[in-house]
Amino acid sequence: MEVASNMMKATPWQTGEICGTDSAKALTKADVLKRDLKKCKKPLLIVGSETRTEKYGKGTMLDYIIELSNAGNIPVIATGGVIKDFLEKGFENAKSVGAMEMAYFLQDPEWKGPHGTGPYDMIYTYGIPYFMQWTLLSSVMNFAPEITPIAIGRHFQPHAKWSCPNLKEKNWHVLLKELVTLVGGGST
Repeated sequence: MEVASNMMKATPWQTGEICGTDSAKALTKADVLKRDLKKCKKPLLIVGSETRTEKYGKGTMLDYIIELSNAGNIPVIATGGVIKDFLEKGFENAKSVGAMEMAYFLQDPEWKGPHGTGPYDMIYTYGIPYFMQWTLLSSVMNFAPEITPIAIGRHFQPHAKWSCPNLKEKNWHVLLKELVTLVGGGST
């Protein structure tokens, strides 16, 4: 039993960002989300400016977010000016709201959101600067417990329910493909 007690625990990407005793579970395989996805009725993707610059396959994470949104019929909130990039690609399921405004709006269980489909019970976050994403997730964790937050960036976010545990890019891309399949996109 000595080995079990010394198991590795994911640590925040920025070590100053440490929450209390309740920290995110490591998301290394998309299958661990099955139970949460079955309960989910109204998911939402919240993405930021890093979506346009981080590579994914032959494109960028912007292409991945569009694929994930289409696969699971998940509306997108674009922060950090990335709405322009979605519109240039002809993707119209994205609306623009600031990341810190989202932290506030998600605390309201009656908020219907800019798509009019809320209130949301699950959020996926990606591409928002680390410190801002950490703040948004902390807000949800503490003031919107009915929402399941999932951080799909490759760096660990302690305030999510599920977060990637500082994965290497190759392993992270495999996980992202699994997630598209899991939310309804078939094989990728």
